[in-house]
Amino acid sequence: MARTRSLTAAAAFALIAVACAGGDGGGSGTEPTAGDASAAEAAITLPAAQAEVVEAREAGEATGEDIREETAGPVHGGRLVYGIEADTANPFAPYAALCAVSCRMIMRAITESMYVTDANGDIVPYLVETESASDDFLTWTLRIRDGIKFHDGTPLTGEAVAYNINLCRYSQQTGPGYLGIENVWGEGQYVYYETSIPFATGPGPASREQGCGFMFSPAWLETLPNNPMYISPFSPLSADERAAGLASATGDPSAPVGLGAFRFVEYTPGNGNSFIAERNPDYWRGPNGITGENLPYLDEIEFVVSVDITGRSNGLKGGQFHIIHTDNADEIAKYESDDDFVLLQANNFGETHFSFMNVATGTNPVLATQRGLDEPVPMDPLGLNIANPLVHLSCRRALAHAFDGERFVSERYHGLVQVANGPFPPGSMGYLADSGYPSHDVDAARAEFAQCKTDSGQNPVTFGFNSTNDPFNVESNELIVSMWRDAFGDEIAVTIQPIEQGQYFGLALAGLYEMMAMRSHGGVDPIEQWLWWNSVTALPIDPRVPELASNVGRFQDPAIDAAYDVIRHNPDPVARREAAEEVNRAFGRNVWNLWTHWTLWGVIANPRVQNLTDLPIPGSDVGAFAVNAGAHHVAQIWCDDGDCQG
Repeated sequence: MARTRSLTAAAAFALIAVACAGGDGGGSGTEPTAGDASAAEAAITLPAAQAEVVEAREAGEATGEDIREETAGPVHGGRLVYGIEADTANPFAPYAALCAVSCRMIMRAITESMYVTDANGDIVPYLVETESASDDFLTWTLRIRDGIKFHDGTPLTGEAVAYNINLCRYSQQTGPGYLGIENVWGEGQYVYYETSIPFATGPGPASREQGCGFMFSPAWLETLPNNPMYISPFSPLSADERAAGLASATGDPSAPVGLGAFRFVEYTPGNGNSFIAERNPDYWRGPNGITGENLPYLDEIEFVVSVDITGRSNGLKGGQFHIIHTDNADEIAKYESDDDFVLLQANNFGETHFSFMNVATGTNPVLATQRGLDEPVPMDPLGLNIANPLVHLSCRRALAHAFDGERFVSERYHGLVQVANGPFPPGSMGYLADSGYPSHDVDAARAEFAQCKTDSGQNPVTFGFNSTNDPFNVESNELIVSMWRDAFGDEIAVTIQPIEQGQYFGLALAGLYEMMAMRSHGGVDPIEQWLWWNSVTALPIDPRVPELASNVGRFQDPAIDAAYDVIRHNPDPVARREAAEEVNRAFGRNVWNLWTHWTLWGVIANPRVQNLTDLPIPGSDVGAFAVNAGAHHVAQIWCDDGDCQG
């Protein structure tokens, strides 16, 4: 007997935001009015609303929902300019793109995902209409909505979805997320999965709502020279077939062909440059689509890269941008009392700020077993990480104890964020008030550091600390280093190395670093993090045969591996929560990452920009989650009078 189900994640939560000016557009797909709406006066600026936001934020329950009252509208027309924090490395095919929040904003404009997170925190079907599993969870059947077309006019079918998924399966970068899935194929509007292990929460990684969950035209994908079918050692094609495919692959990976509300027009990479997309007249949720709605409302959307938050904020105030996003709580605080702009705040199911530490050493027997090898796989065959003191637990614990989190969030984040003690923020499955992670204690830090010097054979203990080149981030990491110097004096030597953000994560995946600051691990279910933390994805550092490891720290933790066997394959919610808590404790014991704080996102806009977050889900009484790890939907946005500038 088969069972049909949606993917449940976490409990309901408060829907809170601040709107300093303007009014709300419903975004429900109703018939738009004539373009005579005017911007409303300041709407929600009362102290009670501020207090509500603070309460939700401190509880980790601020979702960023746009709750402004409705003005006349929605209205078709207008060009929206969105200031984003970074460019995307290896754009835009999902199997290759290093897709952080700025990339996800672009993806949500130009295409759609198989699944979406709803306002209850559940991962539910979106392009997928229904899904069913066998009783043993070894086979899954997905029905894809009929009548949806890609921007090139080709249909979204089961075969098209299977082609997208199989490219991600064969990719060296994304393939590990599909371990245990033996076969994926499509027929008509159906997609079929066969697996060798039970996937009780759904086939493949839960992050299929983003990343490889975003669908693109196979006709476009087949033209790309980085197509895994042509270049991956895991491709099922013969050598002759690969060569023939590669010979005719003249397409542009940075000119994507999706099926979203907006279709690609132009992309110029780099800071200060942009990605432009225009309204898709055949959008499946538009007047000519299968739902008969009126989305999208905007004529055009442009995403402009502005790495420096000061420049991004000034661009908003000067009218260069109509909307920006930021995780800089110090900047967010400046807008809390600014009635000239709309401010949404979100930290529910949010990301964590931390530092990866490269612990690649010894061998990886789990990876050897997965690859069918007789000998364990050496993790650092060229000795590139041999001098890194952070391979030693004593050194990691010393740094953790020496970090004063309360001082850090006060000085750098205006006290608006919470000090993190693990990867799971309050309200998330796996969160623990006491994870066992080392607390601030200088005496304990110095005791651990004495052992660190012995274990590493170094004095001073020396390593590089990578940072993105955003000035605020560099200064924040300099404060962390100063805390270590206060504790250990001239017996520690740390060099901060600023790196352009678009290239930043590529170094992490290749393992070419010692420590690097990061923001990640957002999501509604811990299964979304499996790719980052399991031993199978802890790949060697070897530039001769480069392998991109999603387990960036390259740690191997049997307790985490065992816990994820439960999280991925056991449908019991109590067992899954207990396993997630064990993951948290394992991080506390072994200090694989240095946690700093849980992220607060701000979305800040000109008040003429309406309905920033309220996207309905067809066939559901529950809309999409407002701001998920910094990203939100854009099809429902409209501007007063069809003019975002005014």
